[in-house]
Amino acid sequence: MSEILDIVDENDKIIGRNTKENKFKNNLITRNVVVFVLDNKNRILIGKRSYIKKSFPNRYDLAVCGNVKAGETYEEAAKRELKEELGIEVDLKFLKKIYNEFKEKGNLIKYFTSIFLGLFSGEVKLSKEFTELRRITMEEIQDLIDKNQNLFTPGFIRDFKEVKNMLKGGPGQI
Repeated sequence: MSEILDIVDENDKIIGRNTKENKFKNNLITRNVVVFVLDNKNRILIGKRSYIKKSFPNRYDLAVCGNVKAGETYEEAAKRELKEELGIEVDLKFLKKIYNEFKEKGNLIKYFTSIFLGLFSGEVKLSKEFTELRRITMEEIQDLIDKNQNLFTPGFIRDFKEVKNMLKGGPGQI
């Protein structure tokens, strides 16, 4: 059964529903969420996407990211993704919402992203969507991006650029 997503217009207003597959085929705009999970050393939890992922396999991305399902709010989706992908529940702080658009394998991928922050320093589980999890500083991420942007998904790079200055001072400064 295909995942059903809310389809939105260029103002993020819901205009219908469709399948995830049709989103890609028809260049529809949908919604997604990402959560920057920071630990007590101000490191970000990232994951290496599985080779079976349709979009950007074998690239690093935030350990928590995913589609907002039809009828879900951004925050509900972020909490669901935290539970599904890491097996954790944390309080979330909304940071900002941005529009993303990327070409990949001939498809135009378009979506609004709500970016959240969660604080967690404990152990997490590795979901089937990732082959590796790492805790990495913002400086290390920037160095890797500067050396080879293809290590990361384009969405990750855009999200990171949007919030890195917000995260520099650590969770207590946000």
